[in-house]
Amino acid sequence: MATMGFRRLAYGIAGLLAMIHASHGHYTFVRLAINDEWLPTMQYIRNKTGPYLELPRNDTNYYWRGWNAPTYAGTDRPESSRCGRDNMVWAAQTDVLKVRAGEDKLEFAMQRWEPVNWNANQFENCPDGYGTCDLDYGMTFNHHGPLMVHLSPVPQGKDVREYDGSSDWVKIFTVGVELREDDPAHWIMYNRGGLPPRFSFKIPATTPPGQYLMRMDAIYIGFQDVIAGNLITSEAQLYPSCAQIEVVAPDDTNSTYFPKGIRIPEDIVEGSPEMQLGSLEMYRQTTIDPGYYYPGGKLWDGEKMVQDRPDLTVKPAGGR
Repeated sequence: MATMGFRRLAYGIAGLLAMIHASHGHYTFVRLAINDEWLPTMQYIRNKTGPYLELPRNDTNYYWRGWNAPTYAGTDRPESSRCGRDNMVWAAQTDVLKVRAGEDKLEFAMQRWEPVNWNANQFENCPDGYGTCDLDYGMTFNHHGPLMVHLSPVPQGKDVREYDGSSDWVKIFTVGVELREDDPAHWIMYNRGGLPPRFSFKIPATTPPGQYLMRMDAIYIGFQDVIAGNLITSEAQLYPSCAQIEVVAPDDTNSTYFPKGIRIPEDIVEGSPEMQLGSLEMYRQTTIDPGYYYPGGKLWDGEKMVQDRPDLTVKPAGGR
């Protein structure tokens, strides 16, 4: 009986690992909107290359990645974790969007279809102001986790088209998880597999003028817990895209301060703070772990760096 129980436990753990690793989400952020006007696909966002050969690793033969495939910080190429696979090859072909700090409203949209499958109906005249139109597949996030926006100022003397993102990144926006009357752990963008809500944000008004990379990512957070005496882990997945922007300061602002941030991928590799959920219950979306905070460093609100945590105020059933 003891042997049978051990075998059942082993099979159960193997099944859990298979479930975790098989749940790959595949998508790319492909389109920006400024003040509710959707801009041409990939005009200001660096393209990437797919299929693309990532660095070999000991625990998998999953080296060749498709255009929408996940990226793994710490084991894939650093530039892949920053702005997408082979993104520097496309940088010179990407336009630079002027954005007025504190004034212009920004939004972005993702697509789960790869470019070879794109057609005009997926991007034109989308209902309810969305930037993509495929309600059955192309618009939904197929995993839970936070959506985040970081800025990285271009080093002095460089053009944004020459910058690889190897300096600091500062988080300015997060859409995460919330507690609802009818849902103990509702990841807003995942929306339990339904259509995600639209969202918008602004560059902080105190952001110094100049060129920046604006990194967009929705992280599928890894998992680590001890189950029946066995350590079960799953590596986080990244889906980064970077827009090239030039920040224009408001007329009454003369800011020169920009805070120190994190390095990518160094500060978001496996084992970095909150890149792995600490309980099976939060992975299964049945609770929000006490003390949980989002990965990617602290959040800059334009004045100070704050710990980026969920707001655990109970929201009405069905959301705001």
